[in-house]
Amino acid sequence: MRILLLVPVLILFLFTQPLFAQLSLTIESGLAFNGSNDVRYFNEEGNKGDLFSLTDDFTPQQPQVYTRIEAQFRFLDKNIIELTAAPLAFDYEKNSGSSIQFGENEYGLSGNTVTGRYEFNTYRASYRYQFIDREKWSLSAGATVLVRDARIALSENGLEDETTDLGVVPLLSFDGRYKYSENLEFLLKADALVGPQGRAEDVLLGFQYKFKDNGLSARAGYRIIDGGANVTQVYNFSLIHFASVGLQYSFMR
Repeated sequence: MRILLLVPVLILFLFTQPLFAQLSLTIESGLAFNGSNDVRYFNEEGNKGDLFSLTDDFTPQQPQVYTRIEAQFRFLDKNIIELTAAPLAFDYEKNSGSSIQFGENEYGLSGNTVTGRYEFNTYRASYRYQFIDREKWSLSAGATVLVRDARIALSENGLEDETTDLGVVPLLSFDGRYKYSENLEFLLKADALVGPQGRAEDVLLGFQYKFKDNGLSARAGYRIIDGGANVTQVYNFSLIHFASVGLQYSFMR
């Protein structure tokens, strides 16, 4: 909690330093759609729960409105630091079908409604260096440190089991743009990495339109989050689609 309170103080400190030439704030929102979400808890040999799908075995709620916030600092011309907060949650219901062994309990035996909850909140700090800065093309690449705060829970008639995960994941970071005109550019932006126990991918493909010279721009596009892990505690891989829109304001110095 103390670390979170220090974040705005750090932002203010960095922005007041002469090395920092520009601060940009972006608010993105839109609709999040379930693609797939496969879960097994527990996942250790000799004590495995049932593998089930929150999207196929349950009825997911309607597309979820989401919000994410980004703060980007550009300094020494080609260096970029970006901070991102991206909370996300879905609720599910299961009224019939086979039972599910999840954690310490078996759900769906009594015929009562089984409710599911999936939370995937991420907080990121990224550094990228702008390798290409031409009239039409720009490219920056670097690394991201992602803090993952995840939770999956099932409940039924007073019973509840949950698995939580608070961890740090290193990712590669990429931001490529093509300037179509003075005010319009197309962008491909990603944080991603594949490892032996899982993968994490967050990719945005879209366009951004700049309104005159007042620092305000709007963007829209398609975002995808895909990934998960196969570890002793839990098996979980999910795919989520996003129809996104956003507003960005750049404070020029």
